Amino acid sequence: MTKELFALLCAGFVALLAALAVLGVLGRRRRQRDIEAPQPWVQAVPTLVVEALYVATTRAGDPYDRIFAHGLGFRGRTQLAIDADGVQLVADRTEVRIPADRIRAVERATWTIDRVVEPGGIIVIAHRLGADVDTYLRIIGDDREAFDALAGLAPIRTQTPGEGTTT
Repeated sequence: MTKELFALLCAGFVALLAALAVLGVLGRRRRQRDIEAPQPWVQAVPTLVVEALYVATTRAGDPYDRIFAHGLGFRGRTQLAIDADGVQLVADRTEVRIPADRIRAVERATWTIDRVVEPGGIIVIAHRLGADVDTYLRIIGDDREAFDALAGLAPIRTQTPGEGTTT
């Protein structure tokens, strides 16, 4: 086998892997058609604004099933703005508004998909985007004030800070 043939076979193999990855992501997006697009930001006066890391949005109860639809697929820095009627954040350059009437619960978690932190270090906002989803956030700095503000929007407060973790 010549060097040129070997290089051509390697390039073909890499191209095949890239095509399979693209098909996998497109298939996952197709399976997530029941996920509605997040509502855009509204002009609201926030009661609290904090810096945070957007970790992921997953199907409710399945922290391994990441939602890729509508730009929610990848983690990044965000500003979390909490007001009386909901919460707003930027996830992967996508503006997201979670109205208070769509929030089911606010909890704490220790891990999701590719992130593990100290016990209770991640805040989970359980809400509806057509289907039930969980949005995972890690507040930069002390998160007690943000957790309390978010929990005030939820009809059921399932955990107070320090009560343990959920998965």
